[in-house]
Amino acid sequence: MKRFCLIFLLFLSCFLLMPFDVTYAKGRQKPVPDTVADPHSKYTALYKTTRGAYCTAILISSTAALTARHCSGPQPLKKAGTIYPGANGDKTPFGYMNISNYIPNPKYDIAILKGTERDQDKFYRYYIRPFTTTVRGYTDAEFQSFVGSDIYSYGYPQKDVVYKKLQYRSDGNITSHEPARSYLRTDMPTFSGQSGSGVFKKDGQFLGIIVTRTQDHKANVLDFNEDLAKWINDNAK
Repeated sequence: MKRFCLIFLLFLSCFLLMPFDVTYAKGRQKPVPDTVADPHSKYTALYKTTRGAYCTAILISSTAALTARHCSGPQPLKKAGTIYPGANGDKTPFGYMNISNYIPNPKYDIAILKGTERDQDKFYRYYIRPFTTTVRGYTDAEFQSFVGSDIYSYGYPQKDVVYKKLQYRSDGNITSHEPARSYLRTDMPTFSGQSGSGVFKKDGQFLGIIVTRTQDHKANVLDFNEDLAKWINDNAK
């Protein structure tokens, strides 16, 4: 009996000392408690289309964001809704920008949302200071080397009957790469509404956006191949 107790105590002490991420564990999805305090949150926006549907967008500059093309369709538009960076429930701490130029990609499920300073409210102009990002493209060999890597994403899953517009962080792992489709398969939890969410490696490398999910709610990511990255950079100016 004494030997059993000793073994149990040793097991318990080892378990308690094991390092793990309580807030964001791999293969999990949790709401962001404070989008103002979280440094990633304000660059992920709730995207409301002109039809009243919701998706996610990721800012790549102060006047441009990426989303999934299926959110607003395959045709270019001059008015395409509004983005709310860091929105969380009924709070929009970083204001909003109306979309005055919607540019869909003709081949891939991705689109650019663009606005001007006149399309931004005073809170957006104050908090989303001018910045630009050059999206990097990767080769098939590089994407294959990423298989097994930890990834994360921020977005707006529609998990409830009544859509609460809460921002969530999802964590997971790249399980495979499909070059023919420019897809990264993952085990990252994903629901409707997360289309357009940016996907990043833990070191901050921007790999692509969520475009679809599997039947068991795992994210399929459109990866930024070199041609697609060039299209984004050329059209986001």
